[in-house]
Amino acid sequence: MNILKEWERDPPSELMMSIPALWYDFKKRREDPYSPVCRFRDNIPDVCADLPTADQAIRYAIRSKRPNGKMHNHQSKVSKALPAYEEVCVRHLMPLQTSESFGSLYFLLNHIRTPGIGPMTVYDVAVRFGAWAELKPEKIYLHAGTKAGLKALGIMPKSYEETIPMEMLPPILRRKDPDEVEDFLCTYRLAFELLS
Repeated sequence: MNILKEWERDPPSELMMSIPALWYDFKKRREDPYSPVCRFRDNIPDVCADLPTADQAIRYAIRSKRPNGKMHNHQSKVSKALPAYEEVCVRHLMPLQTSESFGSLYFLLNHIRTPGIGPMTVYDVAVRFGAWAELKPEKIYLHAGTKAGLKALGIMPKSYEETIPMEMLPPILRRKDPDEVEDFLCTYRLAFELLS
């Protein structure tokens, strides 16, 4: 999603000259059902959290179908690779459902990923299934969108490969929900480039 185009359609209520102003704009748009920031938010974890079994939750998480029946845009380009990944994940369901942390869940999902499945899909599946298992990220997981956002903020360290700790983020973001910050970093990456 290009936040700059969204701003053309619906201009921000204040100048977007600081990270706090951008965060406020993000939060406001995330709650507005007419905003693409809200409409494109991944609501699949909400469904997964309410499913009765781990098998149903992992299948729903991987199939990436929103409650309205449409596939989440993150997985639309890898849809042909999803069935093989689902099959492997179902075979590893016991270790997945007994993961003690989000990090261990992510590590296993990444370790067993099949061809065509990248870090974005692994992260999305971990967040979705993690909602069922009551596991949430505690760090920022790196994939193309978060890397672009961090690079635009000037804080993308080369020594980190999969995650960065929340302490490396600007102060306003450090105590926020990491999954929400991940969404912010991706969605507002073009806006970060405008900060002086």
